Amino acid sequence: MSIKTPPEHTDLRVRRTHKLLWEALMAELAERPFAEISVTDICDRAMVHRTTFYKHYDDKYALLEQGMRRMIDALMADEEHLPPSAFSADHPPPYFVRLYEQAAHHRQFYKLMVCGEGNAQFQRLVKEYIARVAADHPRASPTAKPHLAVAAEMHAHYVAGAALSLLAWWLDHDMPFSPLRMAQYLMSPHDTASSSR
Repeated sequence: MSIKTPPEHTDLRVRRTHKLLWEALMAELAERPFAEISVTDICDRAMVHRTTFYKHYDDKYALLEQGMRRMIDALMADEEHLPPSAFSADHPPPYFVRLYEQAAHHRQFYKLMVCGEGNAQFQRLVKEYIARVAADHPRASPTAKPHLAVAAEMHAHYVAGAALSLLAWWLDHDMPFSPLRMAQYLMSPHDTASSSR
């Protein structure tokens, strides 16, 4: 499984083809499971010949992999360089909000990736991204109780796991709260008695 066109050699025409195929896959995913979607289905919806598809991708899994990496790249591209003191439970870090906003915008894709069995590769990429920003901004992530203090790296991975688990719950329950509220909850002390919509 591989993507055949090196990114450094893509021109506008190639990028347009990639965009059309990705949007077609997203549209198909809104209607049925990934396992039921064929390359022909994607090409028909994108109005792209199968021969063109295979010039760029080995199969539908390669198209999905490129899309996964682009999603993560989009999350990382707009990182704000604000001091950790700028964030709180009421004003969570933008990268937490952005994760839920992106999931809401690409709901079917994220449900495929993080709910149920999901996709281990994508989940690992998301966890690595969250763990990295949480480690880089230790005061911008949920704080542990003083008597339970742990190493920063361990806490960063705890935050990443919590964010991904919460994201799966949110999608499974038809997104009952806003992306901002979910990010606020992730930053909160996790006292269920004090949480509200």
